[in-house]
Amino acid sequence: MKKRAPARLWLASPAKVNLGLRVLGLRPDGYHEVVTWIQQVSLFDRIWMEERRGAIRLSVDGREVPGGRENLVHRAAVALKVEAGERSLGARIHLDKHIPAGAGLGGGSGNAAAALWGLNRLWGLGLPVQALRRIGASLGSDVPSFLAGPASVCRGRGEKASRRAPLRRGWFILVKPRYSLATAAVYGWMREKRLRGEVVSAASEGRTPSYRNDLEDVVFKRHPDLRAARDRLLRLGASRALMSGSGPSLWGLFFSRERALDALARFRLGRDWERWLVRPLASSPFAPSFMGPGGEKPAGG
Repeated sequence: MKKRAPARLWLASPAKVNLGLRVLGLRPDGYHEVVTWIQQVSLFDRIWMEERRGAIRLSVDGREVPGGRENLVHRAAVALKVEAGERSLGARIHLDKHIPAGAGLGGGSGNAAAALWGLNRLWGLGLPVQALRRIGASLGSDVPSFLAGPASVCRGRGEKASRRAPLRRGWFILVKPRYSLATAAVYGWMREKRLRGEVVSAASEGRTPSYRNDLEDVVFKRHPDLRAARDRLLRLGASRALMSGSGPSLWGLFFSRERALDALARFRLGRDWERWLVRPLASSPFAPSFMGPGGEKPAGG
């Protein structure tokens, strides 16, 4: 028997960073074969949802992202409704955006995963997480990783996610220029590099990538300001610094909050950079009682 579903639900939808990303080659379907190590962090969007009959309505505040049918949250809701085969299902959803789009931080994918998890509970469907991950894979390569736990290793085009032990210490500084990068464009640059016969790193599919991003070379060549930002984070004391995903966001990992705060204050590459101090998540945020890594209410910016 299905459990009684809540009438309303509030969720925190986290960002992610790629602690490692290897590009293994081009697949027959046109995507690239990758293996990547993903860690969720305490930069959140907020999603509020309420059950209603028949229609799915989505409103968005904050960052400039599309609303309605163009948003991944709406597409996730429709896909779950189709999976359930219940035309009467509906919901009113509000998305409060803080994670920038086109940043390599997985904001849209995390929103879609949160919508699948939340609506599965709100509608009392009782679908297993494997089914939600399958639906998520049809929406975007990163979506299943957000349903695999706070840290994961992803293979294939990124949709084959397996749980990994999360980081339990340290602080991240995230930095992003005002511009964004399209994932398809960045992988297109990688494809051009391979076609020119330039050496591109390869890795065994079974090996977990560690602190290396194969996309940095092609991105830094076109955006040297990102290389300068990564090097600045290292000079400020980061033990590691890397571009996240297809960029342009970068992260620096610090062992103490004090050193991270000092670096955050001293990171100056102009006014056109956004900065955040965040922590790695040690538990999944897709639960109504989730309050953040240290018991605090999740914050946006």
